[in-house]
Amino acid sequence: MPKVVIVGAGVFGLTIALSLPRHYDVTIVARDMPGDPDSLDWASPWAGAGFGGGGTKPDDPEETEMIKAAFRYYWALAETHPESSVKKMREALFRDNVATDADLWWKDFMPDYRIMHPSELPPASNAKIGISYTSLVLTPPTYLSYLAALLRASPNVAFLRKTVAHLAELLPLAPDVIVNATGVGAAHISPVNDPDVEPVRGQTILIRQPEVDRMTLRSGIDYCYVIPRGDGTVVIGGIKEHGSTSPEVDPATRRDIAARAHQLDPRVPGSVPALDVVRDIVGIRPGRRGGMRVEAEVLKLGEGEEGEREVPVVHAYGARRLYLPVSSRDLLYFHLHAIFCTSICTPSSAVPPDFFVADKHLSPGAGGTGYALSPGVGRKVAALVDEFVMGDKFPRPGKGAGNEEKGRCSVM
Repeated sequence: MPKVVIVGAGVFGLTIALSLPRHYDVTIVARDMPGDPDSLDWASPWAGAGFGGGGTKPDDPEETEMIKAAFRYYWALAETHPESSVKKMREALFRDNVATDADLWWKDFMPDYRIMHPSELPPASNAKIGISYTSLVLTPPTYLSYLAALLRASPNVAFLRKTVAHLAELLPLAPDVIVNATGVGAAHISPVNDPDVEPVRGQTILIRQPEVDRMTLRSGIDYCYVIPRGDGTVVIGGIKEHGSTSPEVDPATRRDIAARAHQLDPRVPGSVPALDVVRDIVGIRPGRRGGMRVEAEVLKLGEGEEGEREVPVVHAYGARRLYLPVSSRDLLYFHLHAIFCTSICTPSSAVPPDFFVADKHLSPGAGGTGYALSPGVGRKVAALVDEFVMGDKFPRPGKGAGNEEKGRCSVM
């Protein structure tokens, strides 16, 4: 059986594993796993999360199709697999910078889409237009556990808990292909060391507020969201602090989040003492300049007695674009704040000085979109892995750099 090693057990890593053929021998390697005790050391469990759409690259048709396919996938899960935690829910988007929807590609795609009457706009939101449609929500820890349960029931999939600093540490597993789904860890894991990856700190509050039954988002000049999970709890937020990895809850940010959430939905108390707080959430999102990276290459790994060998590697990370000029085409997106650090590497607080640091309340052009993109990413990664294992596009694993022999991997 072809052996595939996936580094990272976040939503990308798990979805990719489910997308690979069942006749592949798959090992998922990560420090933190779904079902672990609560920890802020990794971020995938701490997303909002409500569906909206949008990608990491402006006007990218491939990502747009991924978003559409993902919406259909999650819609089906909501109807057939309630154990996944995916639920249908009304959503309202308030735009405080423009008074039109003419630039929104998804206005003909989202179910029950309509322009809201001016009387429906929250007075304190400064909204120029409101848009209502039917969307989707999920509870990230439950959804991750759902994916993990499917994988653990598959005889071809194994989980290995390990902190990885260099991809060469995976060579004892004899991989035919390595999948790098390390999120923000891609900045630090060798030999990838992607200089375009930057941690983006998020902070939200999970509260009990059963009467809130609609997702609400404000975007444009200001940025805020209220995401009920359908179980009586609600996530309110949020912020984006580029380059910060502090795990500490900022009291001033808590007060600001409560005030902004109250402006969107008056049913949310506007002061922290009045909130029924379940927990504060701080997590690190994987920002990447230039958008998401899903591509394949052959890397030289190993040294010493075993020698160096060429290993096919498929990269899948960076599901949150770093700041770009705000595009209204990106306003429909998965509100996934504090996601995707797969925690196989320890993030560094050092940030190159040329990274642009946006105001933490401004719409960044795209939010964290990992859950929304994960079904499409899984399919694309599976196709790239197949090119290594079955195709003739890449050199056979283990051949020298000067050897142009191509074709099936020797395992086939």
